[in-house]
Amino acid sequence: MRAVIEPPRRILFLTTQQPHTIKAEWPYFQNYDLPLLLNKRGALVALKSWMDEDILTALYQYDVVTFLWCNEYYKHPKAFFAFLDKVDKLIKTSPYTPHVVPPLIINDTNLVRWNADKRYLLDMRQEGFVIPKTRLVDPQKYTVAELQELVRKFHQSGPVVLKPSMSASSTLTRRIADTSALSADDMTFLELCTSGGLQSSLLIQEFEPAILTGEYSFVFVGPRLTHVMVKSPQRGDIRVQDEYGGSAKLADLLGIRLETVQVVQAVFESLQRRFAPKHAEEIGYREIGYVRIDGLITDDRPFVLMEIEAIEPHLWLETGKGISRMLSLLMDSS
Repeated sequence: MRAVIEPPRRILFLTTQQPHTIKAEWPYFQNYDLPLLLNKRGALVALKSWMDEDILTALYQYDVVTFLWCNEYYKHPKAFFAFLDKVDKLIKTSPYTPHVVPPLIINDTNLVRWNADKRYLLDMRQEGFVIPKTRLVDPQKYTVAELQELVRKFHQSGPVVLKPSMSASSTLTRRIADTSALSADDMTFLELCTSGGLQSSLLIQEFEPAILTGEYSFVFVGPRLTHVMVKSPQRGDIRVQDEYGGSAKLADLLGIRLETVQVVQAVFESLQRRFAPKHAEEIGYREIGYVRIDGLITDDRPFVLMEIEAIEPHLWLETGKGISRMLSLLMDSS
């Protein structure tokens, strides 16, 4: 009997920019080495922008489609959501035959759509998880003076953080040092908000001092917590990303309070319930492939949820943690 030779796995990484313009350089690009590692395992890997006119047709040329390289989607919010809607419609209406099989989308478009806008934090608060004191507003409904007054009423004095509801890597994130005495630069930022410069809603959040000592990123690949990173901002800043002088290091999971890990696990389980398939045989669906849960640990709160990243998060796979699971996820998912 002849051995059955399986065809190579065809994997597509969706991008926003045209692939040839992307510089996959460490440390300023996330998940940069996955295509090469998958190629070494025999996969056929391609990169293609979700903004290409032929993208929907192209999807059916692949077994797996992932958003792991989909940086800067937030710069085109209407187009991105429209793309997700078209993918959903395509998969639901396409005939399923042995010759026409929709690709597996990782992560699922329902999770990606929900995760693209930070208003999801309000959903998590409603489920009982602790988030910073937060208000979501449409800044274009206000004049600069009205938005200034709204910020002051939110927090009479002292620091607050303003950020777009759709962004990444702290883009357009601003810390106001004192709401009772806004600076000229603060007022310029409010003017940007009211004029539509954010292209999204505005989050007004209470400043959490614990960010200065480090934000924890809990990385899940498949259903398991694989590793934890501690991200610290540069002195005098609140942004923890590399491009702003921040740093990250592996944390000892055994050194983290059990109560904290339990809360993080509960957040992950909440996501599983929220995005579980209605039918196990639903075409094009797989359970959560990867997610990063970011938050702070304080003396009186085991975990303050800051963000959930399930689209194109930096997962620090280059540390060696979680990489084998990620490669298996993309190569063997079915």
